[in-house]
Amino acid sequence: MKRWLGIVVIAIVMHNGWRVAPAIAQSLELKYEATEALPNFDIDGKPARIHTQGLFVTQRHYYVTGRLETPPRRALLLRFDRKNLNAVEFVDITPRQKKSDDALRLDHPGGFDFDGQDFWIPISASRPNSRTVILRFPHQPDKPLSASVGKVAFSWDDHIGAIACDSMAKELYGANWDTKLVYRWRTDGTVMETIPRQELVRDDKAWAMAVQDWKGLGKQRILAGGIDKNRDRDPATSPALVAILHIPKRSKIDYAHVPRPEGTVQTLTREGLAVLGNRLFFLPGDLGQNARVFRYQWKIASE
Repeated sequence: MKRWLGIVVIAIVMHNGWRVAPAIAQSLELKYEATEALPNFDIDGKPARIHTQGLFVTQRHYYVTGRLETPPRRALLLRFDRKNLNAVEFVDITPRQKKSDDALRLDHPGGFDFDGQDFWIPISASRPNSRTVILRFPHQPDKPLSASVGKVAFSWDDHIGAIACDSMAKELYGANWDTKLVYRWRTDGTVMETIPRQELVRDDKAWAMAVQDWKGLGKQRILAGGIDKNRDRDPATSPALVAILHIPKRSKIDYAHVPRPEGTVQTLTREGLAVLGNRLFFLPGDLGQNARVFRYQWKIASE
């Protein structure tokens, strides 16, 4: 059964298949549309078990960040051809480290975003209050994924679980473990603001969203997907939360809890979130475990 959710978000327009600056707020509806199964596959001759983290969708590809769970654990960027999902590519993006300290091994890639030229991917140690390398990885859809090489943009002394880009403002937004802090950077790594979670939404002191993945919508607005950890949340309400946030203004433009489609037990916003045109995509499952992409359609109510 398809259900519609009435919410108010920022209208997203497209240019050559990519998001550009949003228009004024309009009344939209969100409808569950379909699911698409991603194939299981092998890495190094063994069935891949990859803990999914981030998702980015183009007309041509699904891009996924995740941690390979079989030893030695590694950070991977994967690409699925949407016309032939069995055509799976992956590249190891684990940063080189001088010390072999397993507790601080940078093997945990996070939610990531695109600035029109490069993907920005945080790669952290798998624990809070650790360390992160921010990787710039070029988007070259007409070349094999392995032909592209990422470059370290900067490092940060915290676990960054997700990065969103505002390419017009040339800013980045980073959410740490459980989004207890949000960092606002210039693209050279200069920090502009450090915002505690309790100050992120000024008109809602109970706001407690643990961001899993988020994407820039332009004009300093972020589409965030994550888990609602508000202790006062009605237990009958889905913990899956999508929100439009304006970081500098410390405000939420709107938000919606996303119910599970019938027959689904997963919390859809637990890991990857992507937006393309009038559709949202969620990837809550780990690759190699019968992962599925859930697709929702955004519709302007007045149309």
